[in-house]
Amino acid sequence: MSGVPGRESSKADWRRWIRDHRRPVSAEVTVAVVAGLRTFIEAFDERSGAVSGRPVPPGANLILFYRAMANELSLDELADGLGWQRFAVTRTPPDGPLTLHPAVGAMEQHRYGFPQPTADAFELQPRHISLALVPGVAFDRHGTRLGHGAGYFDELLARLPEDCPRVGVARRDLVFERLPSEPHDVAMTHIATEDGVTAAES
Repeated sequence: MSGVPGRESSKADWRRWIRDHRRPVSAEVTVAVVAGLRTFIEAFDERSGAVSGRPVPPGANLILFYRAMANELSLDELADGLGWQRFAVTRTPPDGPLTLHPAVGAMEQHRYGFPQPTADAFELQPRHISLALVPGVAFDRHGTRLGHGAGYFDELLARLPEDCPRVGVARRDLVFERLPSEPHDVAMTHIATEDGVTAAES
């Protein structure tokens, strides 16, 4: 992509530019990202004592992930492979912060078109999350995440355990050298692209 915004550009400038230049996510990219994440999660499971591929009871060592909006990279194939019981997802309530719920169970359509748990779904707590797979408009190599601007995900990420790895998920062409950031932004510890999962640069 050409004409990348400069160092003094605002978050709004970056969002507009990416919206104008972003292309659909290909099946090949999705397969590569999912494969890299699966390898990363299997290694994480070995270190943490979780058992990949077996159901984990709600509240124990869950992986937070997301149901993709248009133009986001879907991780549904990852859940298909590891078992949906391993995963937690968010719900956007009418008021207040995002809530956490098991990825299995009754779903309704979010106003942006993706499935989310129904209002009566069992609610998880941030302490139940051991690994977070995080969507974003873009990321930089240092772990800065550019979201959609509402602040919902930053607020949620700030409530997760301090030792919880936070993996930003994007195509490689949406990972930049440096993005604008603010004090409330929660940095990623890792970035996942079709090239694999790498630690954010310090």
